This record gives sequence, C-alpha cells and structure tokens, in this order.
Amino acid sequence: MPQTRAKRFRRFAKDNLPVLFVLVGIATFRTAVADWSHIPSTSMEPNFYPGDYIWVEKFSYGPSIPLVNKRLPGWGSPERGDIVTFVPPHTDDVYIKRVIGIPGDEIVVEGAAVWVNGERLPQTAERQPDGDIIASETINGSTHTIQFSRNLALARGMRKFKVPEGKYFMLGDHRNNSVDSRVWGFASEDQIQGRVTHVAVSFASERPWRDRFAKRVIE
Repeated sequence: MPQTRAKRFRRFAKDNLPVLFVLVGIATFRTAVADWSHIPSTSMEPNFYPGDYIWVEKFSYGPSIPLVNKRLPGWGSPERGDIVTFVPPHTDDVYIKRVIGIPGDEIVVEGAAVWVNGERLPQTAERQPDGDIIASETINGSTHTIQFSRNLALARGMRKFKVPEGKYFMLGDHRNNSVDSRVWGFASEDQIQGRVTHVAVSFASERPWRDRFAKRVIE
C-alpha cells in the first residue's frame, strides 16, 4: 500500500534531520548575525572591486526579515561614514554605498564637493598616472578614499537635500561612476541590511594578494 504524502515527508525529514538543522542554522545566521555578498559594479572603487566578496555584519543594526529585505526596528542605526548594504527605493537589488547623511542632515553636493550641515567634507586629491583622481575624504573624524575617473563627467550645479526622518543619504566612493542618492533619493532605514566590515575574499585583479583575504575596511 503506497505511503501517504505526510508519511513520505516525515520519513524524508527523519532521514535528513542533520542537513535540515544545518540549513536552518545557516539561514538564521545570515538573517540575524552576518551575511556575505559580492560586489557587482565599480561604483565603490577604489575601496571595493568587482570580484570582491564582502562580509556584512548585521548585529549592530538589527536582523533582517527573511525574503522581504526589511530590517527589524529598535536596534542601532547607521552613522555617517558607515559602508552599508541596502535595497534602494527604485529596485529590489541589493546596493552597497557609504552613508553621508543621516536623518535631519542637510546635504549639499556641487561637483566633487560635499557639505554636511554647512561644513564641507575635507578632501585631499592626488592625480594618478592614468589621469584618474584618488582623494582622501574625512567624515565624522574617519578618513576614507574616493575616486574620480577622468573620462566621466561630474554633475554640474549645486544640489541640496534635506534627509527625512527614517531615511539616509548614500554616495558611492567612485563619485562620478555611481548611481546613488543624487539620482534615486534616500534609502529607508528598515531596508538597510547591515554594515560592511571586511572583504572576506577577493578575486579582483586590482587588489594586491595581501589584501585578498579578511581585509578589514572599517576603522
């Protein structure tokens, strides 16, 4: 007499219980503690390259709700200068950008210059042999590098943004090769998934071998 569907399921679960426990554990870990993701574009150069796999720490901001790309409220909040992964308002894809403005901030962008609440972010630029510009930028007392490509235009004119409650203003580090808050607006706090802390492993030819494993990217 053929087994019922319920009996077949129970037998399958019993025979594969260790595997099921492992899968549930991995899913729980990636939702609540940390996750990993790959870099799909050049918008965060010179800090991240296509071929990098990043480590996303979630505990500081709170765990994400599986399948819906939303984060549970009531935990910590991103700070200026944090590198985060999130889902922007115009797509379901996961982006990586740097937090420049937090709720209540007034942001002004004019060419390469960025002001936060009336203070221009310090930048020190150095032209490279290929004509690109690598610059150091300081925000919240922490310094990071940004890039400008010589063959790509910078947007002209001054643009002002007032960051609403529950929203964040994001910029890519490759400033004239990034689709970010200058284009699609603000990222919602509940769709920020976590803070990027390391390059877990890298297959990018641009990255030196010594930096291809467990490279820390935050101060």
